[in-house]
Amino acid sequence: MIWPAPPLNKLRRVASQRTGWEVREIRPKGRISPRARILRDERGSVAIEFAFVAAVFLTILFGIMSYGFHFATRIALSYAVAEGGRAAVIGLDDTQRSEYAESAIREAVQSYSPLLRWENVTVLDPVWRDTGAGRAGDIAIDYDTGGRFSFLPFVPAPPETIRVSTTFVVADPGG
Repeated sequence: MIWPAPPLNKLRRVASQRTGWEVREIRPKGRISPRARILRDERGSVAIEFAFVAAVFLTILFGIMSYGFHFATRIALSYAVAEGGRAAVIGLDDTQRSEYAESAIREAVQSYSPLLRWENVTVLDPVWRDTGAGRAGDIAIDYDTGGRFSFLPFVPAPPETIRVSTTFVVADPGG
């Protein structure tokens, strides 16, 4: 009859006069106390190690996801403000420029619909002023994230309100 091989932690390499070295099974002498058996038992240690490593790994993973969504939102808002500035340039007066800017910002935000919601956007009143290069306008928006980026309580959350602004200059090419 062939006996199954004992586990590797139960084997010991011992000297033998016939072959030089051989591997023998370790057999305990006598009865082992229940306390000693519990202290030597290694079953479940991998699950405990996994729990420690998984907690750290998941914290890092959710932190990366949280900040990734935050940065994607910020980039989308920057694009929306840039589109508003480009649209404002074609207006003939400050009121028309402001209307064009808000319309372009709305369209850009709605094109990022799963990521951005128009209800959370506040378009700040553009400030138009005369400069040496032409008529300059500061276009800005505030976006209320509503706590969307705080997945875990122990991962630092980005700010609740994101403000993005840009300045466009409308110059008269004719002088």
